Amino acid sequence: MNILMICYYYPPITDVGSKRSVAFSKYFKKHGWNPFVLSVKNPDRIYCSMGKDVPPEGVPTEYSYSIINPYWLVGKMNGALARVLKLFGHKVMRNNFYDLVCYPDHFLGWIPLTTIKGLKMLRKNNIDVIYVSCTPFSGAVIGILLKRLTGKPLVLDFRDPFYAGISSYFDVPRIRRAANSWFENKFLQHADLLFVTSEETRQAYIKEYPWIAERAFTIYNGFDPVYPAIGPKKKFDKFTIIYTGNYYTFGPNHQVYTDLFFKALARLKSAGDISAENFRFRFFGQDYVLIEEIAGRYGIKDLVKAHSRVPYQELLDSITRSHLMLLRIVKPMISTKLYEGISLNVPFLATIPHGEVEQIIREFSPGSYIVTEEDTCLVVADAIKDAMDKYKNNRMHDNLVKEFLNQFTRENMTRKLMQIVAEKLM
Repeated sequence: MNILMICYYYPPITDVGSKRSVAFSKYFKKHGWNPFVLSVKNPDRIYCSMGKDVPPEGVPTEYSYSIINPYWLVGKMNGALARVLKLFGHKVMRNNFYDLVCYPDHFLGWIPLTTIKGLKMLRKNNIDVIYVSCTPFSGAVIGILLKRLTGKPLVLDFRDPFYAGISSYFDVPRIRRAANSWFENKFLQHADLLFVTSEETRQAYIKEYPWIAERAFTIYNGFDPVYPAIGPKKKFDKFTIIYTGNYYTFGPNHQVYTDLFFKALARLKSAGDISAENFRFRFFGQDYVLIEEIAGRYGIKDLVKAHSRVPYQELLDSITRSHLMLLRIVKPMISTKLYEGISLNVPFLATIPHGEVEQIIREFSPGSYIVTEEDTCLVVADAIKDAMDKYKNNRMHDNLVKEFLNQFTRENMTRKLMQIVAEKLM
C-alpha cells in the first residue's frame, strides 16, 4: 500500500509531536507499506524546535512552504490595538485578531502550497490512502481538499483532541466556539477513519458525534524500547523529581494540583526533611520561567532547577537518572510522559484525576504514588518522604517494563493501525 503522510511535525523538527509520525513512517516501511511524507520547510519557530534529526531511512520525504505566519501578523496587529486602547484606559485581554483570522489554527499559511504539492505526490506515487497527523488541524483541511480532488480515503490522526471534551477548559469567545464546532464536524464527516490517542478521547467523540463510532479507534502513542541503549544509569546524587514538557496551565483543577506539589515541597523544606543538599526538582520545558516564579512564591527556589527544552536523548537520560517523575495530565489526553516513565523504569508521583491514566499506572508501575483531587499536600509530602526512604533502603518496586512494552511499543501500535486501515478501507 502507498500512503501519503501529511505531517507538519516531522524531522528536522524535534518536538514530541513528531515522534508518533516518525514511528508510523518507520514501521509502515518495515511491515510492507510505502510511506511518502509531506512536511513543512519553514515551520513556525515559536511552536517548533529545529534540530539535526532526519527522516527514517528509506522513507521519501518532501517539504512545502508556509506562505505566511499569521500568528506573527495578528500579534503585531493586536499589539498596535492594545497601544491605542491603552490611551483611552482600556486593556486588551486576548488577541481578538487571532479569533477573527486564524482558522482552523495559526498554521493556516501551510494549506495552499501543501495542497498543491500533495496533489502532485498523490498522482506521481499512485497513493492509496491519505494520512494526516493533527495538530496542526490545518493539516486536516489539506487532507479534505486532497480527498475531494482525488477521491482517495482520508485517515485523520488526532494526537490531541480538536474541540470535543476540552472546549470548556479555555476562555474562548462565542464566535470561535461556533467556528471550532463547525470545523470539527466537517473534519469528522470527511474522515474515513479517525484515530485518537486515548480511549477517553474516543468516548468523548462518540458521545458528541455518535455516528463516528464505527470509524473511531484508539491508537496509543506508545514508546520505542530504547532503555537498553541509554541505561540503566546511575541515579542523581540528590533525590530528584523530574518533569518534562508542557506544565498544563489549563484544564480542570490544574491550579489545585500545582499547589499540592509546591506546597508539599515547601512543607518538607520547613520540616527539615529536604534541602538543597539532598533534593532537587528538575523541570524541562517552555514553562521554565513560570516554574521559577512559582518556586519563588513558595520559597523553594533553592530546590528547583528549571531548564528550557533540551535534545530528546538528553531528556531521556535525565529521566532515567531521576528517582520520581512528576506526572500531570489534562483529560481525556494521555501525556507521552506516561510512556517514557514506565518504559525507563522510573516511578511516578502522579497528581492526576481518576481514569484511564490511573489504571495504566496501577497496572504497570507498582512503585508509583497516585494523588487525586481529593488528596492534600500532606499526601504528596508523605509520598515524597516514602519514596526517599525506599530508594535509600533499596526497596523501590521496579516498573513492569517488559509487560508494558509488550502492549505499548510504537511498532505494535503501528501494526494495529495498519490492520484497522487494511480491514476498513482496502
